[in-house]
Amino acid sequence: MEKKKKGVWILKLLGLLFVLYLSLTIAMEAGYYEALMAEKTTITSEAMQKFEEDIKEGKDVNINDYITDVHKDYSNSTTKMGVMFSGVVEEFMSNGINEMVDLFKKLFT
Repeated sequence: MEKKKKGVWILKLLGLLFVLYLSLTIAMEAGYYEALMAEKTTITSEAMQKFEEDIKEGKDVNINDYITDVHKDYSNSTTKMGVMFSGVVEEFMSNGINEMVDLFKKLFT
């Protein structure tokens, strides 16, 4: 009869978390986030210069022509289910616990 190791899944989870930690640390040290923000700042600076040039030339300007709002929607069925689950938990935590406290107050007073 073979005995199954009970702690193997814990080690796998810790290994996965360690790899995730290392990858995020490397990305941070490599300046990935700073590079993204620098690119966004460059685009914004270029748009400001273009806006100022258009004002000097007397063109009709609209601020929406110079704003680059890049919003990516990363939602999928998993995130939608997570939002729904968090809504249910929030509802229980706010209303359900208050009702339980009220019930205990009635029972013990």
